[in-house]
Amino acid sequence: MAVRRVFQREIVEVPYRLPDGQVLVHPALVLSVDELQDYEDGMFYAVLISTKNHFPHLTLKIQNEWLNKPLSKQSYFVTHIVSIFNVDDVMTRYNNYIKLPYFDKVLDKVISNIFGR
Repeated sequence: MAVRRVFQREIVEVPYRLPDGQVLVHPALVLSVDELQDYEDGMFYAVLISTKNHFPHLTLKIQNEWLNKPLSKQSYFVTHIVSIFNVDDVMTRYNNYIKLPYFDKVLDKVISNIFGR
């Protein structure tokens, strides 16, 4: 079944191009507002989720209470790896969302790590 739309705060699975050039399927948290998909034909931004914590100062450990359903493994938001995707790239939807106060925390960390604020 083709994905027609994703939603801000949703966790989806997408093929991620990593900094070393590898493309690996990873979960990601949708950051962008839903309307962006309407303006730009399915485009959205997402931050990488990984079970690896290579750069602890650039990650946020995901706590079970942050989500409506816990992840199967301990995972981290890799807040310096934000990529652009199209809804056609979405491989899996988990019906899993981050709760609003914690989403704001992730956004703050992304902004801080990428833009220095």
